[in-house]
Amino acid sequence: MIHIAICEDNAADLAHLRSLLCQTKILCDFTEYTSAEPLLLDMENGQKHFDLFLLDIFLPGQNGVETARRIHSLDEEAVLIFLTVSEDFYREAFDLYAFHYLIKPVCLADLTEVLTKAADRISAPEDTLHIMSRGQNIILRHADIVYIDSSNHALCFHMRSGQEYTAYGRLDEIQTRLASELFVRCHKSFIINLVHVERLTREGFHIGDTLIPVSRTYAAGAKESYHKRLFGIFQEH
Repeated sequence: MIHIAICEDNAADLAHLRSLLCQTKILCDFTEYTSAEPLLLDMENGQKHFDLFLLDIFLPGQNGVETARRIHSLDEEAVLIFLTVSEDFYREAFDLYAFHYLIKPVCLADLTEVLTKAADRISAPEDTLHIMSRGQNIILRHADIVYIDSSNHALCFHMRSGQEYTAYGRLDEIQTRLASELFVRCHKSFIINLVHVERLTREGFHIGDTLIPVSRTYAAGAKESYHKRLFGIFQEH
């Protein structure tokens, strides 16, 4: 069962979307909101948990882009799908890790395709990485690894909690054991988890106050993977 939040202020568009969701064969339930404030309040108070969000890009009071930022601050693993009348918003959406977007009026085929991909991602078994750190076997969730750096055959795993684990090994070997659609080699000494990247500039990938450099060797592949991640168009693997 996928729990969906719909945030749409247009009554006709909301009714249309409701009808389409009832026609899909995907097992889901949904809660409707006509503005961002009650949705965010339900999340902040722990009243509701959602796997997936369908957000109108133009909302009263607080637009969909700002709403998406706040949702991600509350739930980094939130799957966001924007509803829009055009593709003009895409530059702002680049920093939001939007899974996809749908152009209004939404059709059943497009909605079903996007929800099917989202359902596969949401229900996918949790990936983990086993490492030996200071004589102990440590299990790291892929989702919790922010980035990995290497120096003199020593690897340092930087975690979302702020904790760090060290192990001996090579980045080449570690990369083969990580989810290829999430982790990207951007430098001979760095692998990053795209989920945690806030933005990409000429200086490199920004993760909080940390700047991860991008070397010329890996630049093209790293940037392509980053842009694909933003629009959720990874190929099946």
